[in-house]
Amino acid sequence: MKLPFAAVFSVLLVFGIATPPTSAADSLATRKLDIIRSQHQQLQEEFHAELTKIIPQAQATGSSETVAEIERLTTPTESSQLQFSKLPAQVLPEIPRNLPEAERVWRRELRSTREKFGDEMYRLSRSALHAGFPSYAYRLVRETADIDPDHRQARRLLGYVRLEKRWVTPFAAKMARERKVWHDTYGWLRADEVERYENGERYYRRWMSADQEAEIRRDFRHAWNIRTEHFLIKTNHSLERGVEIASKLEEFYEFFQQTFVGYFYSPDQLKKLFTESSGGRAPRAREPFVVHFYRSREEYIDRLKARTPQIAITTGFYHYGDRVAYFYFDEKADDSVIYHEATHQFLYETLPTLRHVGQQTHFWITEGIACYMESYQNQNGQIGLGDPSYIRFEAARYRFFVDNYYVPFDKFSSMGMQEFQSIPQPQIGWNYSQASGLAHFFMHYDGGRYRDALVEHLSQLYHTNPRQLRPPATLPQLIGISSTKLDEQYAEHLKKLERGNR
Repeated sequence: MKLPFAAVFSVLLVFGIATPPTSAADSLATRKLDIIRSQHQQLQEEFHAELTKIIPQAQATGSSETVAEIERLTTPTESSQLQFSKLPAQVLPEIPRNLPEAERVWRRELRSTREKFGDEMYRLSRSALHAGFPSYAYRLVRETADIDPDHRQARRLLGYVRLEKRWVTPFAAKMARERKVWHDTYGWLRADEVERYENGERYYRRWMSADQEAEIRRDFRHAWNIRTEHFLIKTNHSLERGVEIASKLEEFYEFFQQTFVGYFYSPDQLKKLFTESSGGRAPRAREPFVVHFYRSREEYIDRLKARTPQIAITTGFYHYGDRVAYFYFDEKADDSVIYHEATHQFLYETLPTLRHVGQQTHFWITEGIACYMESYQNQNGQIGLGDPSYIRFEAARYRFFVDNYYVPFDKFSSMGMQEFQSIPQPQIGWNYSQASGLAHFFMHYDGGRYRDALVEHLSQLYHTNPRQLRPPATLPQLIGISSTKLDEQYAEHLKKLERGNR
């Protein structure tokens, strides 16, 4: 449930414990990571240098779009957030034979450079995986595909297959075989239905006008059901809004899978993915993620108040009992609440069993990571996560520097749900701000040094074995440093973000 000051209430216990690393093991892991990061930086610098040589030639004889694409590839990414460009759906076309020779030369050089460095980046991703850094490995896989959009291994690992001249998901390929097409406004339709929908007709048991269908669908028992690869959206607002939500959630889920790949796969499974020729997408729930979207806030409250007495103070709610995420139409709302609740849903539904997380300890991360994921943005194909100027992270800095409010990490992580949420206002909101700031810290500190440890921590928390009595490994144990040192590094991280936003 996303509260005005916070987010969803989701609850769980814990399974498995990783052996806390020794200082020697941690030192070795640190050296491995530093080596890979150094190689990554060197590879990027070499790639950018090669592209920079091509830019003057492209400016002389190429299109402005091509020049802009080359310049985008040479722009360094900001380490305080994750940034990607949407991958093209079309396979790169052959270089036309009728181009002037000078243009053909630099275009061949550009294509060759991208393929060469794509291969090198992919090899580095395998090194990162074998060194024990799956999140970093998949970041490099994603960068491989950005450098060379037709890199087959990278595309496979990111969940794509080639269908003629397009890169599509296996689900989209299945729809194509069934002669169905995706319509950005109306969702999946049979090819022979598209024209009728665009002319204002709708099908509900029979063909009728859009107004007639809308009147029937107002009753949630007859709501629209929009089915996509991973979602089932049920709404009585409109077909168009349901399709819009489904599209955004599909994009968000793809990004979530790639960012938290170590949560969905064990190390051995990941190694197999890199070596096998089948499938590359992380496993999902057997059934689609279910979302209910109501026409109004009043209907949302009326339908949920019996099971959730405090529903009136929420703007969204994920119910772990029935595994449904609930929302309502609000013309003033942004999409952050949807991404927040979807995060709870993704993490929880990797197992079919009813369980409780964060009830005794570590509640902060169940809410902190959902608050962090609210910062997801997709602006015209430019994807970003963790922007330091996002309101959650600004609030974290304000609480720390202005209100002088900070609960030491050792104490903060020991809180269960009740202790975390039972303090009075405004401190409860301050706890959520700190949780958001800490999530950003563990995702981005020192270029993402602790990201894999955070993903492992989440995995232990959510992949619950009810018979397992031992607690999960703490983040200080997984990282190999003291909670006091993490407190110091968190302050350092916030100061850096504060300077960067002035």
